[in-house]
Amino acid sequence: MKTTFNKIFFWSFILIWFAAVLINIVTPYRSFSENENRYLSKFPNFSFKTIVNGEFMGKVEDYINDKFILRDNWISAQSVSEYLIGKREINGVFICKNALMGKINGPNDKYIKSNIEGINYFTSETKIPSSLMIVPSASEIQPYKLPLFANVWNQKNRIDEIYKSIESAKCIPLYDILSDHKNDYIYYRTDHHWTSYGAYLAYTEYCTANNLTPAEYSADTVSTSFNGTLYSSSGVRFIDSDTIEAFKCDSDGGCDVFDGSNTVHYDSIYFPEFLDKKDKYSYFMGTNQPIVTLYGKNENGPSLLMFKDSYAHCMTPMLLEHYSKITLVDLRYIKDKPLDKYIDFDDYNNALFVLSVDSFVNQEDLLKLTYLMHSNS
Repeated sequence: MKTTFNKIFFWSFILIWFAAVLINIVTPYRSFSENENRYLSKFPNFSFKTIVNGEFMGKVEDYINDKFILRDNWISAQSVSEYLIGKREINGVFICKNALMGKINGPNDKYIKSNIEGINYFTSETKIPSSLMIVPSASEIQPYKLPLFANVWNQKNRIDEIYKSIESAKCIPLYDILSDHKNDYIYYRTDHHWTSYGAYLAYTEYCTANNLTPAEYSADTVSTSFNGTLYSSSGVRFIDSDTIEAFKCDSDGGCDVFDGSNTVHYDSIYFPEFLDKKDKYSYFMGTNQPIVTLYGKNENGPSLLMFKDSYAHCMTPMLLEHYSKITLVDLRYIKDKPLDKYIDFDDYNNALFVLSVDSFVNQEDLLKLTYLMHSNS
C-alpha cells in the first residue's frame, strides 16, 4: 500500500512538473512586472564566450525564474512563509505593524561631502536665494512601528551635521514637525514616499522660512488601492493598500516635460492615467524625467528652481500657490550637457533642494552642479 502511494505521489509530481514546464513554454512573454515594478529578464543571446564563462546559463536561469507561471503568487507565498517563521526583514524592507518600511543603507561620507560641495558651489555661483530640505524616512519618524531589533541608524544627527556644512542655503529642519505628527498618515504603508499630508507639513516649514503664508490643506482622494515600491520589492501582500490624496491646486496651469530630447506640454500637473496602473504615485507629474516645468496662473509671481528626487512631486503643487513657474531638475537624468543649455538661471528668484535622506547620503548627483553648471566650465 505504501509503495503504491509513493508511486502515485512520484508520478503526480512528475506530471505536474512537466505541465508547468509546458505552460511556461507556451505562455506569452511579459516584459514588465507591475507588482515588482521592474522589467523582466529576456532570453539571452547565445555565444561561445557566454557559454564558457557561465554567463549564458545564469541569464537563462534568470529568464526562467522571471517567466515562471504564477510568479507573483509564489513570491507572495514565500514572503508569508518567511514572516510566519519570524523573519521581519525581506529584501531590505522591514515588516512593521500594518506597514512596510525601507531599510536605509548607512551614510556614505564621500557622497555626502560631494552633495554638500554641489550645493555650496551652486549658491556661490548663482547667488540665487536657496533652501535645502532633507526628508527623513518613515523608520526615523515612526520607530514605534519597527519590528524588534531592526537595524537602523540616527538620521537626525547626520542631517544636522549636513546642515552645519551648508554655507549659504537656508536649511529647513523637518524632524520636529514630522515627529509631532508621527501618529498621523504622513508616510505610505506600502511605499517609500511620504503622503501628500506629510509633504504639506514640510511645505509649511518652507513657507515659514521664506516669509510666505501657507495655503490651507485641501485635497481630493484619487485612489484607495495604491501598492507602492515596498510592496513590490518585499513580496508582502498582507499590508493594507494606501490612499493617495492630491492637493487641490487652484493654480494648475499645466506643465512642460523634457525627457532629454523633446519637450511635451500637458494641460495639467496631474496625470490621472497612472491611477489605473501599478505606479500610481506617478499621478504626481508623471514618471521621473530630467526637467519638468510647472506653470501657475499668477503670471506675475516669482519663479522657483528646484533640484529634487521624487519626494518633491506631491509637494510641488502646493508651492504653485506662491510661484508663477517652478522648474524641477532631477540630476540623476542629466548626463553630459551643461544646465545652462536648458535653463537660464537669471529667470529664477529662488532655488530649493528637496531630497530624501536616502538620496542625499547614498548618491552623489548634486556634485554634477560643480561641472554641469555652465557651458564654459
